Amino acid sequence: MSTRRKRGSLPGRLLIYLVLTAGAVVMAFPFYWMLATSVKSPQEAQQVAPIWLPQRIHPSNWATAARLGAEGGGRWWGGFQPGRTVRLHIEVEDPAAGVPRVRVPKPPAVFSDPRSESTTIEVVPTEDGWTIELTNEGDQTFTKLPLVVWMPKEASRFRAELPPDAVRSQRNYWRLEWENVSPGVFGYVFHNYREAWHAAPFGRYFYVSFVTAGLQVAGGLLIATMAAFAFARIRFPGRETLFLLFVATMMIPGEVLLIPNYILLAKLHWLDTFYALIVPWLASVFGIFLLRQFFLSLPHDLFDAARIDGASYWGMLWRIAFPLAVPGLVTYGIFAFLGAYNALLWPLIVTQSPEMRTIQVGLQAFIGEAGSDYGQLMAASTMAILPIVIGYFFAQRQFIQGIARSGIK
Repeated sequence: MSTRRKRGSLPGRLLIYLVLTAGAVVMAFPFYWMLATSVKSPQEAQQVAPIWLPQRIHPSNWATAARLGAEGGGRWWGGFQPGRTVRLHIEVEDPAAGVPRVRVPKPPAVFSDPRSESTTIEVVPTEDGWTIELTNEGDQTFTKLPLVVWMPKEASRFRAELPPDAVRSQRNYWRLEWENVSPGVFGYVFHNYREAWHAAPFGRYFYVSFVTAGLQVAGGLLIATMAAFAFARIRFPGRETLFLLFVATMMIPGEVLLIPNYILLAKLHWLDTFYALIVPWLASVFGIFLLRQFFLSLPHDLFDAARIDGASYWGMLWRIAFPLAVPGLVTYGIFAFLGAYNALLWPLIVTQSPEMRTIQVGLQAFIGEAGSDYGQLMAASTMAILPIVIGYFFAQRQFIQGIARSGIK
């Protein structure tokens, strides 16, 4: 009988696993798309047809990127050192179609560029195409070496050993563009990450975000713990009515309070300071409500025994309630940290200087009037959520341990 029941439950379990797997795939897809876009070239990121596997994560291109990087300066991160020669080979089905034109482009709106001026270019014919030799004749070391090659359209089929980042049609030529032909393995795969890190002071953004979120969590836990314990364990006139008023404020949209809070901070001369980012969010009604419900679930006998022993409310809070409330404290701390770390609207309103911007506001550096650089934007977004992902595993472990310690035998 038990065997039949086990067999009968097998299709049901398989169906549950399939549904859960499908749900996991749907939930994980946006994260995969963000990671895939973070290693795409600008042309791949803007194509209408989706590209599931970008060129930079193809293992077949890593060996070529490593060789070109070693020729320029470094196998891992590439570069273009003085006296080095980088050789890029392009296979052409019909080499007689014409000699390609090659140029090291200058940055926009720049009249003089040492990199393009000190690089000598030589196009050497081979049996199956052309080899482009780039030599650094100057005395400066460059982190990357961009390249533009115009291939005649008479050469109907051609293939570069390192796939170009963009291919465009320009009159009688195919315009091939490389952001860096001497990348190295890591410089090739993580090109957008390196460019994003140097595009804005992300070190400062991370510092402001962590300081803001950390102090909000610490101050919010202290205030919410004391207020929640008072509403849960201290009897005073109007306690329930006052608590209902507190809870009722959760129905007020946060946008309604933006202008009054801004005016108040302006009169206090706190705009564009850490006070404006931290102080308005120290008291959380949600945190008070969550911890109050947790304190109410604790046995009354513990507090009665403590009062008989002469313990004060302060002693009962820190010696009894606080150690047993670790799961609730961790839960509220996670919500508070995520809310402070992911805040965008309030930091955007109360800060003006780049030194006071948070990481979420700093992501706007990749959105401009000329369009968005989705590759670098997704790379910066990945760096922004990486601390959250790492912290999640530590918080999960602490949360499980807190639940195990909270049991009363």
